[in-house]
Amino acid sequence: MEQLELLWELQKHEDYLKIIKKKLEDLAKTSYIETMTIRIETLEQGLNDKEKSLERNSELFRKNNLALKDLNYQLSKIEKELYSGVVTDLKQLDYMDKESEVIRDDINKLEIDMLSIMEDMDEIRQEIEKIKIEHDKNKERFKESILEYEKITNELREEARKEMDFIYDISSKIEKDIYEKYSSIKENKGYAIAVIKEDECSGCHVIIPIFLLDKVKAKEEIVQCENCRRILYYSTNP
Repeated sequence: MEQLELLWELQKHEDYLKIIKKKLEDLAKTSYIETMTIRIETLEQGLNDKEKSLERNSELFRKNNLALKDLNYQLSKIEKELYSGVVTDLKQLDYMDKESEVIRDDINKLEIDMLSIMEDMDEIRQEIEKIKIEHDKNKERFKESILEYEKITNELREEARKEMDFIYDISSKIEKDIYEKYSSIKENKGYAIAVIKEDECSGCHVIIPIFLLDKVKAKEEIVQCENCRRILYYSTNP
């Protein structure tokens, strides 16, 4: 019966369309792209934080350098007065000597601090370079993933479009009352046609009576399972 064969083809295409839609849904919900996006954003935030830290250290180094120049100027001025012979007062000389020692200590501390800042800056620059390399690699992988995602999505959408065309074409050839029966069973049972396997209805696994089995094999009319009411279909293919 041509109508039964059309119904069988219709169900196969509808089932395949469901598979395609499920694949599209799974792709849309895929966590990989979301994870990559978060990873890139995290790297960008880390890079931004490191660059700000480098900027702060650079500013601190600049200020310390200015302070160091000022201290060196003060020390040079005091030492010039100390060794020029202009100042002869012993108390004044002692005061200036102690002051120069304090300045030398301050210079020493400042130079140590500046050395530490320079080391921190070098370390931050290295970290920035590592983050940039990882960021570039992730962006490249993300770009490739997006292209692959778009390619697969477009292919699936094209398949879905073809399946919908098949479904529309087959549906238009099915008689109205038969199509309505098929749709009603499908709505209630999930799928309308049950294949007979080893004399059982694949929908409810009830044994099909011989007289009903002969009717199904003859394919001269629409036969429904007496138990689940699905339309029965006998396939000669294993």
